[in-house]
Amino acid sequence: MDFVLRYRGLLPANGSPKEKHQIRRAIHVQLQQLCSQEPLLEQAQADDLPEGILKGSQVNVQRPLIIMFFFVALGGFHFVPIIHRVHELACALDILFLRREKPGAIIRHGGDLDNRLKTLLDALRMPHDVSELSGVEAEIPDQRMYCLLEDDSLIRRLSVSTQQLLEPLGPGEQSSTVELLMHVTVQSTYPMYGNLGF
Repeated sequence: MDFVLRYRGLLPANGSPKEKHQIRRAIHVQLQQLCSQEPLLEQAQADDLPEGILKGSQVNVQRPLIIMFFFVALGGFHFVPIIHRVHELACALDILFLRREKPGAIIRHGGDLDNRLKTLLDALRMPHDVSELSGVEAEIPDQRMYCLLEDDSLIRRLSVSTQQLLEPLGPGEQSSTVELLMHVTVQSTYPMYGNLGF
């Protein structure tokens, strides 16, 4: 199974919890739409998802898990990771990174590439501690938030190519605005009944 996620906005090096959550919200909207269209993911929309309990960066869920997905309650949110360990899922991530700097200038503007990518990967996974939500509040109690990953260690392959973003600045955009196209390929790491379609 594969799909493409898009993000357009700021991608600072060593982003704050608020900056990472802005990215997380943009990804949530797309994953919510994907779950409504993709039969393999429709269970993620269930009202009676089982609750997972965080222990460090890993989630414990009571077995047997009848529904393929679960939520983790943290900071007023119910985070639902699409790719998780419970059903032995992982992914490959191919990113086209568009920015306004000319080729070779990516290290001089907006921070170095490694730390900008770290901000992105932190935003693609669910938070593991309430400190990662400092200054972020849910709009409603137990607000559901779809995340791509339980943990970024579930990315088995990561490839990044950079190109210049040639569009003029849009209304309210900053020169450091980037556009990311992220091709996600979901893979099962061990065949089992719950992941046969992946």
